[in-house]
Amino acid sequence: MMRMGNRVFWRTAIACGVAMATNATSTSALAQQDTEETSARGLEVIQVTSQKRVQSVQDVSVAVTAFDQKSMEKLGIQEPIDIAVHTPNLNVKNVLNKSAPIFTIRGIGNAAFTSNSVAPVGVYVDELFLPTNTMMSFSVFDTERVEVLKGPQGTLFGRNTTAGAVSFTTVRPDHDGRGYAKIGLGNYESADAEIAKSFSLTDDVAARVSAKWLYQGEGTFTNRLDGADQDLGRVNAFAVRTGLLFDLDNGELYVNLHGGRDRSENEPWVGIGRSALDNPTGPAPELPGVNGQQYRNNCLSRSDNDIAAFINNSNCVNRVGYYDPYTDVREGEFSQEPVIESDSFGALAHATLNYDAFSFVSITAFETLDKTTEEDFDGSPFRIGDTSYSNDIDVFSQELRLTSARPLGGKTDWITGVMYYQDSQNVFDLYGYTDRVNHDVEVDFTQDTTSIAAYLHTETQLSDKWKLIAGARITRDEISFDGGTTVVNLDDDFTGDVTFFSVDTPILVDDEEISSTELTYKIGLDYALSRDVLLYGNFSHGYKAGVWNGFWAATQGDHSSAEPEFIDAVEFGVKSTLLNNTLRLNAALFNYDYEDMQLFADLPDGRYTIFNAGSASVKGAEIEANWLPTDNLEIIAGAGYTDASVDAEVGLLSYSDATPANTPEFTYNLVARYFHDLSGGLYGYAQIDYTYQDDVYFSLDNLQAVSQKAYGLTGLRVGIESDEGWEASLWVKNLTDEEYFTEILTSGSAGVLSGQVGSPRMFGITFKTEI
Repeated sequence: MMRMGNRVFWRTAIACGVAMATNATSTSALAQQDTEETSARGLEVIQVTSQKRVQSVQDVSVAVTAFDQKSMEKLGIQEPIDIAVHTPNLNVKNVLNKSAPIFTIRGIGNAAFTSNSVAPVGVYVDELFLPTNTMMSFSVFDTERVEVLKGPQGTLFGRNTTAGAVSFTTVRPDHDGRGYAKIGLGNYESADAEIAKSFSLTDDVAARVSAKWLYQGEGTFTNRLDGADQDLGRVNAFAVRTGLLFDLDNGELYVNLHGGRDRSENEPWVGIGRSALDNPTGPAPELPGVNGQQYRNNCLSRSDNDIAAFINNSNCVNRVGYYDPYTDVREGEFSQEPVIESDSFGALAHATLNYDAFSFVSITAFETLDKTTEEDFDGSPFRIGDTSYSNDIDVFSQELRLTSARPLGGKTDWITGVMYYQDSQNVFDLYGYTDRVNHDVEVDFTQDTTSIAAYLHTETQLSDKWKLIAGARITRDEISFDGGTTVVNLDDDFTGDVTFFSVDTPILVDDEEISSTELTYKIGLDYALSRDVLLYGNFSHGYKAGVWNGFWAATQGDHSSAEPEFIDAVEFGVKSTLLNNTLRLNAALFNYDYEDMQLFADLPDGRYTIFNAGSASVKGAEIEANWLPTDNLEIIAGAGYTDASVDAEVGLLSYSDATPANTPEFTYNLVARYFHDLSGGLYGYAQIDYTYQDDVYFSLDNLQAVSQKAYGLTGLRVGIESDEGWEASLWVKNLTDEEYFTEILTSGSAGVLSGQVGSPRMFGITFKTEI
């Protein structure tokens, strides 16, 4: 492979624009471009596949933020949650501490933590839809690009994507023998190793093997229970992928097998009491609580006080009278074993056949996951919220599509196809309540989903400047639920609180089914103001199927289903390349009208539920820029604004003009990278990145105690790269060691505000070399 000179290397590196979308072209392909042609300062042509065909991102009338392999390495992206801080109007959080990410785009997401609650943001890996948050903690490695599509994707990405889609595309084999090896070391005894290599087996067959290992030998939390002083939060995860690429006479066949194994430790919740002792001015109990101790709500007003006021307030206790005596939020007394055990396996066959008038694509995919996650939700030495979530899921998908090869003189490009999708989830969740009531609660059910769809997407060139975009998709969804809630581990001699569960009669649903058939569609106009400026406007109607309530049930009917949700979205945008191809500036305005928005709420008796909102509206804007002000400096920036409100009623609760969960009003991101030629074929760089998130609520009731104030995170990276194909870098994340919460839930049954703490300062060194 031809080596790139210093200028050509950095010419390629600055093409890794994080703000708009990053270059999907491989480094080796760029390296083969003519040196004289690429020596001038300017941005590379950026290619994405957000419309199921290779296009320049500036020609696609969809708001897209994307990352290529080079930019993901520079930003230290290890798992899906890491992309959020570099993407305007995208919020991603782990809902079970270190597991089960939930995605929210432009104020639309799903705050529910049950594994059967399919989110309105579709997450895809090599075009396979992942239906549950338990499948989204995978390692990001040997990945060609990630594309974040904002707004409802009701035609090409039609599986429950009212909010948008996040698409991961892995690297395919090649005959050039491209490969790399990477190793990193960091604080908290952390280490990671990654390797990938392509091989040419025959003239027509190429193979690629890649693997990644993540390790952290020291946890970031300390368990002080019984003087153990045990650290919690260790990591030990491994993933591997093997692919074969067959060159056919008129196309290609790509097959891969992949799998992963995770034997890590979960991080505990910070359990903060929300009830008050009868004697609020007296001393806190010397012993860690007494069953049946009297309390009253509330120790502090949750409407007027944030969670910081509750921490270490000796008057604030949980349901058994315990309060956390430790001033450090990363210390506590935790009773639950912090287990994360996960085994996954998948297979993919992607065939492409090219003909004169069209190309034919078949994508067959299978994925299976067996995962158990345990958490100490109450953050105390008592069993009043010790939960174990187990999910065994199988996914199968088959898509067939035809894509036009526009004939000479033709005006219309089209894509049409059909899809069959099926998943089966076996869920077994155990809620440990025996120190609060006289039993535990078991939720055991099977949920089966079948979805069949057909779609058509067209792009018609009306004139030199005008283009008409139109598409539609018809979808049939069937979702069955069989099982429910049962009381287990009953203690007849228990003298504590009286149970409010049905002890004698399990609350079960006998294989009931919800179904829906819906048409989604999109229509839009593009106007080429000039060669470098595209204006667009579009209207989309999106849909998400109904969902079953997989939380524990206290009364008959709690395991009900929420109806489908619908969205009408209007978006206007501009995509421009300015200043002699040194500035890429894109912006979008959006306005959403929601019908029957699916929402998550904490009920006064401690239950959680999913229900439909009365009405909801979302509006906002985004702007993203990639700028090369000098030959040695790149600036990538983005800003997002979202104004969302919901009116809804569930039970005795009423929400008026409420802000949806996980929806900050403003988000900002900035990356500044300076590079400089050194002697002897070496070049150095220094990079600073900063991300800002405005105040955010974690629940519909918009309580101050269940919110996080605005904060910013700073990262640094400095490195040296060589023409010989190696790189060494030093990096730090959360430079100022900002303390912040990524999730807060309130539970009436446990009597706690429970919070998850964001990652502390992390730093390390990474070395990578071509092989």
